[in-house]
Amino acid sequence: MERPEFEITIRKNGKMRVHIKGVQGERCIEMADLIRELVGREDERQLTSDFYAQEGKVRIHTRTTG
Repeated sequence: MERPEFEITIRKNGKMRVHIKGVQGERCIEMADLIRELVGREDERQLTSDFYAQEGKVRIHTRTTG
């Protein structure tokens, strides 16, 4: 299991940007919620392709007839 990585940028105007790496799907939302609780606010949220990626392994079964 990978550890999540947080890239935090604080701008001159005081706004903060957090980019969460290493987690996908609903875990990404859980991590963002945790950061929001620690900081005390959230101005906006933008979901990346990591959120939409499937977690875990994909299994494909094929069967031939003949």
